[in-house]
Amino acid sequence: MMKKIFIYVFIFAFLLTIPITSIHAKTIGDIQKELDAAQKKLDDTNTKKAMNSQDLAETRKKINNINAEITEVENNIEAKTKESEQLSKDIEKKNEETKDLMRYYQVSSSGSAMLEYIMGAESITDLIYRLSITEQISTYNEKLVDEMNDMIEENKKIKQELTKEKENLKNLKSELETQEIVLSQKQSELNKEGESNEKAVKQMKQELKTYRDLGCDDSMTISACYEKVYGSGYLPSGTTFYRPTTSGRISSEFGKRTLFGEDNNHFAIDIAVPIGTNVYSVAPGVVGSVGNVCGISVVVWHNINGQYYSSLYCHLSRTLVKKGQTVTKDTIIAKSGNTGISTGPHLHLGLATGRYKSDYYLYYGSSGSFESHTFNPRNVINFPPLGSWYYNR
Repeated sequence: MMKKIFIYVFIFAFLLTIPITSIHAKTIGDIQKELDAAQKKLDDTNTKKAMNSQDLAETRKKINNINAEITEVENNIEAKTKESEQLSKDIEKKNEETKDLMRYYQVSSSGSAMLEYIMGAESITDLIYRLSITEQISTYNEKLVDEMNDMIEENKKIKQELTKEKENLKNLKSELETQEIVLSQKQSELNKEGESNEKAVKQMKQELKTYRDLGCDDSMTISACYEKVYGSGYLPSGTTFYRPTTSGRISSEFGKRTLFGEDNNHFAIDIAVPIGTNVYSVAPGVVGSVGNVCGISVVVWHNINGQYYSSLYCHLSRTLVKKGQTVTKDTIIAKSGNTGISTGPHLHLGLATGRYKSDYYLYYGSSGSFESHTFNPRNVINFPPLGSWYYNR
């Protein structure tokens, strides 16, 4: 007996630790709070996007500037190389000129050539002057050669420094290019996050507008709002689900699959049907959304045995209902198509608990999304095996 009491106490204590949440109790004011939080998140993301975009632009500008600096350094190295080559040629020329002067000086200083040179002069003073000038020119040329050699050595040092500077610039460029890749990837992630947040904000704004246009205030729950306008039976109750088309072939299952060469999770069953096929609601309900989730799409809310569900119909060619419209299992809500990211004409049918586009808004996500609320449609609808056809609802 004591053992049974202990078990009951343990079960009761465990149940107390489970969070009690109710999608029925959400008020329009709660949606406003969610919208405010989503808007803040979107604003924060946009701020991050702007800052990251600025960092990315500055990084690319720095890379362009470094490319210009590298080009300038390469031009300077080339100029110094050419300058050194020209100096070498000038040195060789000056050396030859010096040798010629020295030979002339030596010849002019001895033998009959000396006398001939003297005879050509107007005076001894003139001869001495000429010899002095010759010697000075020779000394001057040697000085020039030394200076040019010094310039060549200086050019070598400058080229070494420029080469080192070029290497440093290339290293800096490599670091900036890595930074550019990181910033570009971050920008892409922020863009996706921003698009998702923006879509959620837009959907919540539309949701609030619908309720407020109906004259409902923030203190009212969504159910109370619909009951106020449409009566207590706003969400028709049902006991079962039906197939969404009168015929079709099961072309893809719920769960893991490989698509476009990648493994992913498929949160629906795909039914291959020709474009323009009538698409019916799988149960009585109210249209919760008409838009573009996965191509042209429709969301219908259902009340099956007191539990809220959502059915999602994707890749449609056109819709035939509007948000808030009451439908039955025999209401044609849309025509099938091949819109959005699609592998061919088919109907994508997803089922989830709760009211998608009211109790939660995002499609993807670990929690609080359609993806996290989905279950295999086979659990409640009798479908034939993969690749097989059915011909009734």
